[in-house]
Amino acid sequence: MAPAFETVLIVDEMPMIAAGFHEILKSLHPAVQVEHVGNVFTALSARDYENKRYDLIVLGSGEDPSPGSLLLSSAELKQRFPGARILVYTDKYDPILMDKIGEGLIDACVHKYEDLPEVHNALLRLQHGESFLSPMLQTLYTLYQNR
Repeated sequence: MAPAFETVLIVDEMPMIAAGFHEILKSLHPAVQVEHVGNVFTALSARDYENKRYDLIVLGSGEDPSPGSLLLSSAELKQRFPGARILVYTDKYDPILMDKIGEGLIDACVHKYEDLPEVHNALLRLQHGESFLSPMLQTLYTLYQNR
């Protein structure tokens, strides 16, 4: 069995999203320590996070619709929390983001409209050191790449 995620930071402005991820993580790893912060700025600048280490960061899509905005946030979080795996949870299709899956900035991406098992699949693949792109996003990416 691959090592469990022990420490997780959920970055999302929606507390219900964070609570849902917390429950999913606890069902997979009962001893997991989960923290929630409402935005990337707080995670990067608040004193409470200065000496923290995370195995996994779940990054919600946020309000910024510009292409590459999640990529920039992921890069900043990777720099601030080296060694953390990044799972982006989004309702947007961003080909810039898809291009970077598995290249060191983003480790997994799941569309918010996917069924719950895809979140489990993403977490298990990340736990085994693999990258993951959910089926809905994979389909969109493939369709747009073949145009």
